[in-house]
Amino acid sequence: MRIFPPHAICVFGAPFPLLGAGFFFSPRRRMLPVEYLPLGAILNATLQAGRTRLAISALCAILIAGPILARTLTGTGTLDSDVWFLLATGREIARNGIPRINPFSIWPGQGMVAQQWLHDVWLWAWYTRGGYTAVAVSVCVPAGLLFWQLSRLMLDAADGKLSPAALAFCLAVPSVCICMYISVRPTVWTALLCTLTARILLRYLKGGGRRPLLWLPTVAVAGVNLQAAQWPLLAACAAAFALPCPHELANPAARRAWSARAMPICAAVAAMCAASLLNPYGADGSLYVLKSLGEASYGGAIVEMQPLWVPLGPLFAVPVAAMALGPFALCRRSGAKVPAGAVAMLLAGIAAGVLHSRCMWIAGLSCGLCCAFGLAGALGEPVAHPGRAAAAAGAAMALLAAVSGLAVSLAPRSGGEAGMLSVTESEMSPIFSAIYDAGPGALVFSSDVSVYNQLEWEGFKVPCDMRPEIWGEGIAGAGAKSAYREIVDVLQGSTPLKESTEDWGWELFLVRDDEADALRSGGHFDELAHGGGYTLFELPEGGE
Repeated sequence: MRIFPPHAICVFGAPFPLLGAGFFFSPRRRMLPVEYLPLGAILNATLQAGRTRLAISALCAILIAGPILARTLTGTGTLDSDVWFLLATGREIARNGIPRINPFSIWPGQGMVAQQWLHDVWLWAWYTRGGYTAVAVSVCVPAGLLFWQLSRLMLDAADGKLSPAALAFCLAVPSVCICMYISVRPTVWTALLCTLTARILLRYLKGGGRRPLLWLPTVAVAGVNLQAAQWPLLAACAAAFALPCPHELANPAARRAWSARAMPICAAVAAMCAASLLNPYGADGSLYVLKSLGEASYGGAIVEMQPLWVPLGPLFAVPVAAMALGPFALCRRSGAKVPAGAVAMLLAGIAAGVLHSRCMWIAGLSCGLCCAFGLAGALGEPVAHPGRAAAAAGAAMALLAAVSGLAVSLAPRSGGEAGMLSVTESEMSPIFSAIYDAGPGALVFSSDVSVYNQLEWEGFKVPCDMRPEIWGEGIAGAGAKSAYREIVDVLQGSTPLKESTEDWGWELFLVRDDEADALRSGGHFDELAHGGGYTLFELPEGGE
């Protein structure tokens, strides 16, 4: 049986899929018939056999659940080192109110914007009810809501003409990209609000009247209080849907229709900007991302802030091409008209994700939306009860997130105790005691900056933490001090530790066990304590 036509582009005698995007081009630059496309073959088979539809649904379910379960099995899952400062900030707000002076800085008087204060209070409330286990399980709420609304968004885009297999396929694309944020981080809330924004705009564009746009300021208020650093994404998403499609610029009548449609969106975006001021910090909270720009990406120390080609190498082009060209092929083949806003968000998300890998979830969400337009009606009969299907998807993700949280927080660890973070606290208690004995003003150098997060939770003052943008002059004020850049320079070898100690006055040195021999060998440091995979050293008085 001939599967591929003789004029398909070939490499080493084999048909060449364009970077895994799942389609081929002919030399005459025409899309090949759908039955010759790998994805098209799946679609064709799906129309003919219910068993194939079940197989596709199962495969997509693995794509959705697999990364989350894999993270759980490797001991990460919903809890990570971010939980320390999130809980510490939530505790501070619950006890002393929203801080405007950094309560964690060893240098007094530095300003602070707790840009995710509402999320921190949310986590602290769960902690007071059930400790780390409750914090880990709390992720099931935003994760379930996100996938419920994502399902509704895909069904809205396809006018309900998505079969269960097609819906699972559309959900699998964003879930793989957003998997790492199905955790204690607030980004999952931003993803939920971004999904709601797209739903509101789609409803408006499909003739729902202007009333849905009235919800956008409320979305902005929620966004700026849950994660001020990313609330502008919501405004950008709304503004993107005001862009015209190319055919709307072809004649005066179409341009007038586009202008009449775009003006209310622009007014709603302006209202979102005004509503973003409704946060405890006013303009400082609304403009947080502009004031903090560049601090977190210094030296590429935070992996998520690195360009996509750093962790993936040349292979970064494969997911980029797949997300950029896959939806285009589907929509081109089916003749679906995708709103310019969805395309703009996809391209912008890919560009942002290539520059900072933490933004790839934006591209994944937009890719799933564009695929929904292209797959509308292609995979068999539509869902009989779209609302129930969306609710089932949300409930399934909520259950998966809850199981992941339970597994991580209750899994037995060394010493027979339970819970990854609680055991870490127990094992590091000798180090905490030694730091406490050194006095409240002791400057601690750490080769693992994330440890500063845990020191904040334990009640110690620190010279910086893993939120370097909060410590920069844009947020903390002129003359603010932060050791983040200095520590990164030491770890990357551009500044010797001796020189850094002379400049900053480090007294204690907290390093990983595999780095401890380097400090022992010189004979210039006294070992004070060790535990939890770390060793604490002290520079003796008069030592160099």
